[in-house]
Amino acid sequence: MVASHLDRAKAAADNGNWSIAIDHLQQLSIDQITRSGLVLDIALQVLIQGDFDQQWEIAKIIPKLGDIAVQPLLDLLNDIDIDPEDRWVVARILGEFDRPQVVTAAIELIQQQEDPELAEIAIDALTKIGVSAISALTDLFDTPNRHTAIATLAKIRHSKTIEPLIQVIDDPDPLLRSLVVEALGSFHDPRIPPLLITKLTDVAPSVRKAAVTALCLRSDLAAELDLSQHLRPLLFDLNLAVCQATALGLARLPDRLNIEVLASVLLSPQTPPELQSSVILALGWIGTRSAIDNLMAAFPDVAPSLAPEIAIAIGKTDREQIYASQVLADCLQRVDPSAAIIKQEIATALGNLGNPDIVPDLVRLLSDPDDRVKLYAMNAISKLSNI
Repeated sequence: MVASHLDRAKAAADNGNWSIAIDHLQQLSIDQITRSGLVLDIALQVLIQGDFDQQWEIAKIIPKLGDIAVQPLLDLLNDIDIDPEDRWVVARILGEFDRPQVVTAAIELIQQQEDPELAEIAIDALTKIGVSAISALTDLFDTPNRHTAIATLAKIRHSKTIEPLIQVIDDPDPLLRSLVVEALGSFHDPRIPPLLITKLTDVAPSVRKAAVTALCLRSDLAAELDLSQHLRPLLFDLNLAVCQATALGLARLPDRLNIEVLASVLLSPQTPPELQSSVILALGWIGTRSAIDNLMAAFPDVAPSLAPEIAIAIGKTDREQIYASQVLADCLQRVDPSAAIIKQEIATALGNLGNPDIVPDLVRLLSDPDDRVKLYAMNAISKLSNI
């Protein structure tokens, strides 16, 4: 049977019937594939002469061939006479081979910079290879390819990248500093948090934002490093994106004072609507009674466009669902009768909070003059009736 499949695959390849050739190769076991050099010959034919879909399928088979496929693939990669798209496919396949010669070839492609797309695929290949590429990338730090090397290293999420990344955390390029901070933030290494704290005052907004995001993931260190104290000033950063990241990040840290500070930002007339939206979302994520109360206290004072967002945020809490449903039900009685959108969102939120005791409040909405409000109320009642 093995010979039959190989013979049929070869005959199909000889006639240019690549899909049939692939079908027969797919019938072989890994052991059968690795013991036959003929499989490699057919696979390379398909790779160079097949269409995209056929290349995609054969690309799943070639890595199973092991080391015998590496040099032929490298030869194709370095053949400037073949179609560029075929070289791109070859480069992607080589990313499946963690071999020194593959790392060397990928580095050379990056250094040559003859084809930006091919270089990008080489970067992806090095990222996929991972640990074996770290040393080669670090060697490029003092070359014209420094930017690419650091950016690629930052994509390799392995503890062995920590030391070289720490060395370049103060790179003059703010984009690289951002990438390095983001990458280091994914590791639990005692050297990193203090470095991230220093980046909260970086001149580049992108770096400050990356540092905020990384530190807010370290709730385990919140008390030890007083992270909230370091982060809260960035709610008033000159860059809106940094402010928004800080608001959302503070929701992850267990500090009651964060609720008070977020609430004050929400109510401040100087706070832009975009930041108010982030604060509303953050307080909803916190979801304690205090957070819910502060959201409801802001309800009458925020812009009409933000009021529905408060209802949505409260409706997503998973900590105080009964309390949240009671608060929203009470709010429903005070809403302007013409505020259809707000009533719709409150109805949806009540349905999501799962408290069947507030069904009577929803039933009253069935007499609302707005048909959309009635529909939302019916959907919420239906959801609660199935609990």
